[in-house]
Amino acid sequence: MYRIGICDDDKELCSRLEEQIYQNTKELSVKAEVEVWYSGESILHDMQNGIQLDLIFLDIELVQADGVSVGKFIRNEMEDINTHIVYISSRQAYAMQLFKIQPLDFLVKPVSDGQIKEVLIRSIRQKQSLKSCFEYQKGSVIFRIPTKDIAYFMSMDKKIRVITRDGEDEFYGKLKSIMERLPADFMMIHQSYIVNQLYVSEYSYDCVKMSDGTILGISKPYRKEVRGKIKQYGRAEIYGEL
Repeated sequence: MYRIGICDDDKELCSRLEEQIYQNTKELSVKAEVEVWYSGESILHDMQNGIQLDLIFLDIELVQADGVSVGKFIRNEMEDINTHIVYISSRQAYAMQLFKIQPLDFLVKPVSDGQIKEVLIRSIRQKQSLKSCFEYQKGSVIFRIPTKDIAYFMSMDKKIRVITRDGEDEFYGKLKSIMERLPADFMMIHQSYIVNQLYVSEYSYDCVKMSDGTILGISKPYRKEVRGKIKQYGRAEIYGEL
């Protein structure tokens, strides 16, 4: 499901834009869910409370919390580098203000159907290509790791520990939001663990043994799903007693 947000205080424009998005995603055979906000404060409130979006069409000239301040908050305070932001405005004079926010695009009103389609295609393609790498941020530095090199993730309080074939690192994040950005080889086996099936050497009913010898527990709520994935990916041959 591709989650798209629209934030503009012009309700008529929001309705028209929502219609264009659904029409284009249908043509592209992409399942989409569109949510609309009419103020910067409301979208930030919902994002801080767990709403996650792949793409936001964000008006710059919002009252109070304008689009620039909303974008800065998403990037700097929420440390969200993955949500694509497409600015929409009736004026063009914002280039320097938007540079550090790294928007996907800047569209001048009125926005055409062709522009919407082009932005959607670019956003979806970029998201698909990023699936081959995992990105995380420490301070102002962005790190990228090929997902094929990641063995597992561990959650420790507010920190995430990522263990790779070459070492490990730590950063701040939430395990459930990380899981949504990973390809199908990964599975959540516990509220504190995500494992890459390629690095699991043995499975049992209540734990897995990783290729580095680490044993991680499978919590009860995840056992049925884990067994299903083992069968789905043809890895039943390494299911045994630990």
